[in-house]
Amino acid sequence: MRSYVINLDRSSDRLMRMTDRFASVGLSFERISAVDGRLLSPTEIADVYKPVFGAATMTPEEVGCFLSHRRCWERIASEADPYGCVFEDDMLMSRHADLFLGGDTTWIPAGADIVKIEAIAGRGVWLDRAVKLLPRDFKLGLLRGFAFGSGGYILSRSTVERLLLITRVFSDAVDHVKFNPECGIADSLKSYQMFPGLCIQTQVFYPKGSSLVDAPALATHSVPRFPGRSRSWLVQKSLQAFRRMSHKFRRHRRTVILFANEGCPVEP
Repeated sequence: MRSYVINLDRSSDRLMRMTDRFASVGLSFERISAVDGRLLSPTEIADVYKPVFGAATMTPEEVGCFLSHRRCWERIASEADPYGCVFEDDMLMSRHADLFLGGDTTWIPAGADIVKIEAIAGRGVWLDRAVKLLPRDFKLGLLRGFAFGSGGYILSRSTVERLLLITRVFSDAVDHVKFNPECGIADSLKSYQMFPGLCIQTQVFYPKGSSLVDAPALATHSVPRFPGRSRSWLVQKSLQAFRRMSHKFRRHRRTVILFANEGCPVEP
């Protein structure tokens, strides 16, 4: 399984840091030149992005981010490997990453479309109660709700082909297309979350103001699109409570995905 790191041509310093981080855990990657959304013309944006009425408009940086991820997908599709791993260039790597990101992919469940390996500290995700146990106390849980972030994830080759087919023109940010059941094909994908995570953004891991924090790599994110956003506050809160009860009825677990070695607390 090959790893691919998305990196803007003007960000050679970030590329050097990612090279060092991968080397420190015995891994390597192929650089994918990112699309700089700030350099896209209105015509180029209109060719690939179709806004949805009532939704927040994607920023040029978000459009560039999406196109950058598509470049990775195209690269995965061009190879014979059954899986490929995509990273943005502001990630820290767990020292255990080499256990899972090398040549052996037998730990990935049969039929898995996506395995999200990124930790998003402070954000809980809904997972199936049944989990797959992996080496060194890592686990895999089937995602049962939206999960933010596209900083590190594994895609099957067949899923890449589907994503490329339906995203020639897109209306939502890349993480919503993959992980938000209300957008894209996420509700038809079998997506897993690894916990604890193998990678994490520097801005999440280090204290605010630290010199070790990288600015977000590719995008200034707009407000995500959810159909319920136009409803009243009371209706939105009622729907959130209903969805939470629905998850609990189905025995899903609300789990905070932390960086490797920090544990994995579960909300009651």
